[in-house]
Amino acid sequence: MKATATQLDFVRSTSSRANAVPLGVVAVFVLVLIGEVVNQLAPEWSFNPQYSYAWSVPFLTLYLLWQRWTQRPLAAPPPTRGFAVALIVVFALLLLPVRFVAQTNADWRLLDWALAISAVTIALGVAFLTGGLPWLRHFAFPICFLLVAVPWPVRLEQIVIQNLMRAVSAINVSLLNGAGIPALQRGNVIELGTGLIGIEEACSGVRSFQATLMISLFLGELYSFNAARRVLLVVAGALLAFACNLIRTAILVFIGAKHGISAIAGWHDPAGITILVICLFALWFLSLGMQRPAPLRVAAPVPDKQSAAVHFSLPLFVSLAAWMLFAEIGVQFWSRAHPAPVVNSRWDVQWPTAENAYRAMTIPVETRNLLRYHEGNAGTWRGDDGHPWLMYFFRWLPGRTAGLSVKIHRPDICLPATGMTLTRDNGARRLRVNGVDLHVHAYRFEDRGVPLHVLYCYGDVRAGSESVGNAEAEDWTARGRLRAALKGRPEIGAVLELVVWGYQDDADAEQALQHQLQQLVRVG
Repeated sequence: MKATATQLDFVRSTSSRANAVPLGVVAVFVLVLIGEVVNQLAPEWSFNPQYSYAWSVPFLTLYLLWQRWTQRPLAAPPPTRGFAVALIVVFALLLLPVRFVAQTNADWRLLDWALAISAVTIALGVAFLTGGLPWLRHFAFPICFLLVAVPWPVRLEQIVIQNLMRAVSAINVSLLNGAGIPALQRGNVIELGTGLIGIEEACSGVRSFQATLMISLFLGELYSFNAARRVLLVVAGALLAFACNLIRTAILVFIGAKHGISAIAGWHDPAGITILVICLFALWFLSLGMQRPAPLRVAAPVPDKQSAAVHFSLPLFVSLAAWMLFAEIGVQFWSRAHPAPVVNSRWDVQWPTAENAYRAMTIPVETRNLLRYHEGNAGTWRGDDGHPWLMYFFRWLPGRTAGLSVKIHRPDICLPATGMTLTRDNGARRLRVNGVDLHVHAYRFEDRGVPLHVLYCYGDVRAGSESVGNAEAEDWTARGRLRAALKGRPEIGAVLELVVWGYQDDADAEQALQHQLQQLVRVG
């Protein structure tokens, strides 16, 4: 590729510009942008095992950027600057409100996408103003690759997870019946003679799909595939992820059918790791097979002066750096000015240990790892009228990850995965119980023909609030989240889930649930 006279003139002029910015400074600025994204998303990556793969994305992004830098084309003057500067300014201004609201709303994935898109847009603008269209096209994919680490919108994520779990359950039931082992599918639960096997999120294959999507995109860029080959690699990765996960679940289900449900625990994690490694290596070998010998290219000479300075407006750069520093200092100052309160008074539950057939339940390890609560208990009992009851109570102490995944794992999402059918959503409201304001949501399900009623209570336990357990602060609308951010109060979440079987009439069930709440909920 030969450089045009305009390109060479542009390159030669960069070092003589008074407002030229040293390239190393621009590189550090891009690293800071990536760091902002990592800082925002790190709680989700650490808290949610579904996104643990994302810890590798920043490092892969940096590697791709370095690889592209060694093959960069000559810089060219941008055809226009005004629009790019305007985009950079707008998205830079957005960083402050996003970081501000995110301090008290770590679970709001809209903020994750807003900050990631802002950082990517600013970085793309920097590439464009630095080297024109050639650099924008050349560095666009490595910069945008960072978006693969952003958690999916909750509704999309749950649709994919639920459909995958049902598909995996249905296929495994067909395989079992074909092998002469009687099996029934109840939602995402497989009923066998030895017991019930639940196809959970970890077995749905969505983690494998997300990991292979990331690897497929990375390999396509690493080997410089064209668009058609990259799409083919992504599709192949999705099929490999589904097939490998199906093999894994089939092995576990057959072990449960032959040796009992308890035998699955010893094989669950080793089978998952083995299948994932096989899937990733298969994808790598496929990408190697898709390579074609590339024609020998002679790289265009890059003047030494281009590596010393780039044509990027010094006033704009200084303004961006100062604004980002101001935004981060401002957010941290606001957080420290509103520290997490010492919880001297909070709502709690009094477990009904005196009730008929009361039994404390052991919470599965998978649930503990998923919710990461600081305090959690469960129990079952039988009411005086013979109806069976179940209760869960979880609490999260102050922090960015407090209650992060609770709002995703609500009854209307989790119970259908166990084979239950949601027949009525009776809505959410505020309920005052023994001086505690709770935000409650009522549901009715069918459990194998038996009506099941759930009262899901999510309350705040911030001391010094207008009332202990102020449900208003737990408003999940945009207005409620902004109100919590303005108050500067970190989230301290507590969840009570109360379940009862057998009431045919919703009014009777509601009365029984509220009566139980009066007996269970306490202040302090």
